[in-house]
Amino acid sequence: MSSHTLIYLGVLVGVFLLLKVAPRLLIRHIFRAMFGAIGKDALAKVPDQIRLLPATAPQWKDFAAIQQQATPLVRAGFLDQGTYSVDKMPGVLVRILFQPSTYVTGHITEHPQAGNWIELATRYTDGGSDFLTTLPDQGIEAPPFVRTARAPKGTPTDSLYRQHLGQRRSSAIKPVNQNDVAHEFEDAYMRYMVWKNDKGLSPEEVARIAQKWAHAKQQAAGRS
Repeated sequence: MSSHTLIYLGVLVGVFLLLKVAPRLLIRHIFRAMFGAIGKDALAKVPDQIRLLPATAPQWKDFAAIQQQATPLVRAGFLDQGTYSVDKMPGVLVRILFQPSTYVTGHITEHPQAGNWIELATRYTDGGSDFLTTLPDQGIEAPPFVRTARAPKGTPTDSLYRQHLGQRRSSAIKPVNQNDVAHEFEDAYMRYMVWKNDKGLSPEEVARIAQKWAHAKQQAAGRS
């Protein structure tokens, strides 16, 4: 979600205040059309494909937090695959770790606006994936071939790993090679976007995103 879209959603809050005296049916039709247009605009700004580029000197904003998440996984047998930048998302860094015995990949991500989070992923031979992530639900529907579980931010990553092993499917696990984990990340992103572009971003999804954004702004204002 781009900053342009967040500004667009901010404008919607003002529009809502102006239309609150209008008949409910009129509001429903107006907002459905507007949210539908915003969804199309937002998807148009999201790249269909990305490339992970090795970052030899990554400029982490909170390296201590990244290291705190990585260390328990290394102790659990994960191999550190290095840190990558995302070619079409300035400021985004992804540290990748891989457990060759269980074929679990860890992605520790830092985003300029959203902060940092971790996800653990298992790929399957049928093209599906299981994820366990500490990123809160963003209100966007996932493809049927992606199953996502969530955990509170700050949960020790060795606990997350055990939870993921207990929740993932036990059969048809894809025997990923450690040299292919970055490509698997890129491929999973592309498959997700192909599905999302085909389905579109619904007015209901945009409404949920707008609601979350407004709530986050209220919380930030309360802290300032």
